[in-house]
Order: sequence, then C-alpha cells, then structure tokens
Amino acid sequence: MTTTVSQLSFTKRVQIGCVAGLVGGFAIFVSIFVIDLSLGASQGTFYKVVGLPAGIAGIYATLFGMVLHMLTAALMGTIFGIGSGIHKLLEISSLKKGAVAGIVTSLVVFLVFFMPISTFLIIPLLQSSAIELGEASQLLVSMELIMIGSLELHVVFGMVMGIFFAVAVQHESKKLVEATAV
Repeated sequence: MTTTVSQLSFTKRVQIGCVAGLVGGFAIFVSIFVIDLSLGASQGTFYKVVGLPAGIAGIYATLFGMVLHMLTAALMGTIFGIGSGIHKLLEISSLKKGAVAGIVTSLVVFLVFFMPISTFLIIPLLQSSAIELGEASQLLVSMELIMIGSLELHVVFGMVMGIFFAVAVQHESKKLVEATAV
C-alpha cells in the first residue's frame, strides 16, 4: 500500500506549516539585524518600527516587533500548510515545488501586506519622526534599498519555508507508509 503526501492529516499539515514558517522566520532573523547595521541604524530598528504603531516605545517596541514578526511567519507557514492540502495541484510533493510555492507565497504576502503596511503606516510614521530623528531620517533616505532588501528577504523566507515544508511532509509521509506497512 502506498501513502502519499496528500494523505497527511489536516492537523499534521498545520503543524508542519507552522514550524516551516518559524524556520523561515528564523532564517531571515539575523539578516534583519545586519540590514540595521548596514544602514547605520541602531540594532533592532526594523523591529522597533514595527512596534511603534502599537504605541510602544524603546526596547519594548523592538521586542513587540520581533514577536509579531515571528507570529506572522508562523501564521504564513500555517496557511501555507493548509493550502497545500486543498487541491492536488497545490500539494508540495518535491523540494522544487516547495521552493517555488514558498517563493510565490512570500511574494503575494510582500505585495498584499508588506507594501501597503510600509506605504501607509510605517513610512508616514517615520516621516512624522516618531522615532529618534537620526534613525528616521536614515531609514527614509534608504527606503528604496530597504524595500529591495525586504523583497529579497521575503523570497529567502519563502524558499526556506517551502523547502523545509517539503522535507517535513516527505518525512511524515514515509513514516505513515512504514506505520501502515506493519
């Protein structure tokens, strides 16, 4: 009896997707701090800017931004996992398909969520100098570079998430085959 990826349970897909999203989120975690450094901003500025619209300042804004970013990554992975089981065409059956599906997913999230949030919330916040003037002005001057870098990071996130998901579902499918063979 052969078992395929499509026979994985909804719960298993949700679990694998959530973990895959977190793996993708951690994969770009360090890069975000490197971007802060390369822009001459203090460490954690990206995450601080995410926390400021919530009315939080200082280190708490940075921590809030970090947690929110990782929760978003977990949610993206969870939805990715659910989506992979909706139709046979969406099934992640190979590393290549996982990478491509992850990249497409991350590009959609970039265009539908990241760009509007950046354009209508973050940039106006920076322009109003809600954070220290030096950081705000440095970020505004580098906004085009930030957007390009963010696009690249979303692609890396998606690729890592998709490949991790593909490896994990293949592993779980193999375990399912072995369990049904006994």
